[in-house]
Formats: sequence, structure tokens, C-alpha cells
Amino acid sequence: MDDGASRCTRSKRTRLLNDLAERYQNTKRARFERVVAGLLEDVDSDSSDAMSLSDVSGVSGDTGELHSEHDGSDSDGSASFSDIEDDFLATREQMILRLMTEIEATRVIDPMPRVEKASQLHLLDEWRAIDHPNFRKKLRVEPNVFDGLHDLIVDHHIFQNNSQNPQLPVQIQLAIYLFRAGHYGNGASPEETAEWAGVAVGTVVNCTNRVMVALLSLHDTAIRYPTLEEKEKTKDYVEEQTCPEWRDGWMMGDGTKFPLFQRPGLHGDAWFDKNKDYSLDGQIMALPNNLMIVDYGLGHTGSVHDSLAFQSTRTFKEHNTVFAPGEWLWADSAYAVDSCAPFT
Repeated sequence: MDDGASRCTRSKRTRLLNDLAERYQNTKRARFERVVAGLLEDVDSDSSDAMSLSDVSGVSGDTGELHSEHDGSDSDGSASFSDIEDDFLATREQMILRLMTEIEATRVIDPMPRVEKASQLHLLDEWRAIDHPNFRKKLRVEPNVFDGLHDLIVDHHIFQNNSQNPQLPVQIQLAIYLFRAGHYGNGASPEETAEWAGVAVGTVVNCTNRVMVALLSLHDTAIRYPTLEEKEKTKDYVEEQTCPEWRDGWMMGDGTKFPLFQRPGLHGDAWFDKNKDYSLDGQIMALPNNLMIVDYGLGHTGSVHDSLAFQSTRTFKEHNTVFAPGEWLWADSAYAVDSCAPFT
């Protein structure tokens, strides 16, 4: 169940339970009032017993009839109206308690009719073999990259559970995540993805969350500075592509914008960038030879200049240890010349 449906169900469940709780209290109050009324009648009856003997003897012949009229039951042994009302209130109270218990235990208050879907996941197997462009169009990666990601996360504990209902295969969960990650706006919605994969909307949300957890566990392995050997290979590549004097520029960096779906409600104008979009700023540091990302910075609004956003990265804060003497960063003229060589 997606977050919106869950909130709606919780809200309706809360309203129903509050209404029943009020009815339950009213029923208990009515029963209490009847008990009090009965006690008061008993007190009045005890007071009447203090009548004089002469008054009592005056009705000696009719005593049985008077008792039969006021003993709480009809002469034929049937229940009085008072007894029926007591039974009704007790039954009503029990029914309300049972209904409250049933509502609390019900996961979906108003079940919706099943939405028919036709999965297209089987097409990925065909495209993997003969149509890589369509495979990339759906998942935004090559088949061999998909297999590599699968091998890295398949043994993560997030894909294990003790439920009687097993999870979908990790391959399918990864495909669902990549489909959402590679689309934008309505195309990335859980509903759209559910129709494409032939699964429930809640399953799309669960798959997305699980794969994100598994991928984030690889963060420190994937995002790291190069070893000395990797750095030398990068320098050799730079020298081959440019000249020996520029080989020490082994890292390159630039800013990019991640467009937002709509204008944020808080400080919305701050997110408006030079491209006339509302966006989140990102600073990416990578190696020139293989484009491996070694550092990044996120969190600034789209209106922030690259030179300011760059100051939040580890590369800027620790540039004296990241770069050896004579080494520098390739960057454009938006960055200061403290530890990088600008080019246009």
C-alpha cells in the first residue's frame, strides 16, 4: 500500500474508532444511569416499609396484587420493559466492542476492486539478447551493468525475510528500481511503474526502498579516491590526451542541476536556477580516464553558484591531503584557482 492510501486508511480507521468509542461511552452512561435509577427506587421502597402497621393492614387483602405490580416482572412471568432495556444496552455494548476490535485488526477498510495489469518484464529478457537500445530505454543501463549491480546486492540481508510470502526475485526488484530511477515526473510514479511491471503499487514502493538500502550499503566502496596505482594510470591517460606538463591534473569536477518536479513550498525562489528550473545543485568529482566518481556534494539549492557549492565537498575541505604538491583539479572558470586549473 502506498503512503497516500495508508494515510487515508489510517484516517478513516481513526474516525470510525472515535465514533464507536463515543457510542460505547454513551451506552455505558445509559446503563450506569439505569443502575442509579434502580438504586433510588430501592431506597424509596425501603422508606415505604416504615409505614405504620395500621396502614399496612388496610391493604392486607391486596398485598399480593400490589407486590405483583411492582416486583419488576409481569404476572405471567415475562420480562418487564426495564429488563428488556437492560439486555439491549448490554448487547449493544458488546457489539460495539467487537466492531472496534474488528476495525483495529482490518488492514484495508474499503477494499478496492483489483486493478488488472500486464507485466512487461519478460520483454527485458528478449531485449537483453537482441535489442540493447530498448533495454537501455527502460532501465537506463546496459545488460552487463545490470548484471554487475545484481551480483553486488543479491546477498544483502534486506532481501531476506521470515514471512510466508517470499519477496520477488532480486532481479525483478532491481529492474523496478532502475525503471523508476530512469524516469521523471509521472513516468516515475509508483502507479506507472506498477502497470509496467504488473505488480501492486505497494510492491513498487517496497522494491524501491529495498534496492536503495542495498545500494547505499556500497557507498564507501563505490565512492572513494583512487589508489596510488589508479592515480598513476589516470595521470598516464591525461598525459596521453594532452601533454606531459598537464599530467598531474588527475581529477576533474563540475556542477550539475537535478530538476525538481515542482517549486518547493519552503523558500521556493532559492531553488530557481540559471536554466529557469527549480533544482538541487550537485558537485561531481571524477577521474578523466574512466569517469569514476570519487567525490560529490549535494544539498545546495539550484540558485547557488558552483564556486560556493564546491566549498562543501571533501575535495575542497581536504585539498591539502587529497592533492600532492603539483597536482590539481580540472574545472571551468566558475571555480577559484586555489587548487584547480580552469579551462574554457
